[in-house]
Amino acid sequence: MADFKTHLTVGTATGFGLSMFAYMVDWISNIYMAVIVFFATSIGSFLPDMDSESGLPVKIIFGMYAYLAATLAMYFVSNLGLNFIFVLLAPALAFIIVKVFLEKIFNKFTSHRGIFHSVPAILIVFLICLLIASKTNLPVKEQFIISLSVAMGYFCHLLLDEIFAFNFLTSSKSKDLSLWEQVKKRFTTKKSFGTALDLGFNQPEKYPGIIAYAILIVLIFFTFPSLKEIWFFLK
Repeated sequence: MADFKTHLTVGTATGFGLSMFAYMVDWISNIYMAVIVFFATSIGSFLPDMDSESGLPVKIIFGMYAYLAATLAMYFVSNLGLNFIFVLLAPALAFIIVKVFLEKIFNKFTSHRGIFHSVPAILIVFLICLLIASKTNLPVKEQFIISLSVAMGYFCHLLLDEIFAFNFLTSSKSKDLSLWEQVKKRFTTKKSFGTALDLGFNQPEKYPGIIAYAILIVLIFFTFPSLKEIWFFLK
């Protein structure tokens, strides 16, 4: 599979291309939205590794979640008119709950290369982003491009994992093999091939796939009005 640096490099390059394309075809209204699309794609490019039990990606992802939880906690508590101590304690508590406890619980019940490395996961990420974006005052085309950018970054990650499952990127030369045998070896695949762009049915256990499709159906129901608007916009 590709390493974190490769995922991030390809994700940022895809984000730049997608943001420039969206700006040129007038899907976004200003350069600030182009920057958001760029960063959204970059973030999406390492989201599939959130089920990794160790390493930089999971630390970055749950660090972002923790800061977001702390910000929301401070916002809600400050609007309640509570004592200043509570305004300080609430975000700190929210940060600890997400970064320490939720991260450990999440790692306990997920496995790397599980359901997060699958096609339904891409669609779920797109619909979750669309559901959140639909609660804003953004035009439907900007709701669509932001959601698409996260999903596109996510897809690039899984596609890279599949590409790196071919031995032509990693096989070393061997003096014991003829040139033709070396060529054939490079175009063979590793055991990991097919585990990234999986449809959700090839999981070690059947329940994650069933749950993923159930979540997908629920999200389609809640985002159906937005999906209709996007359909007419794209037509």
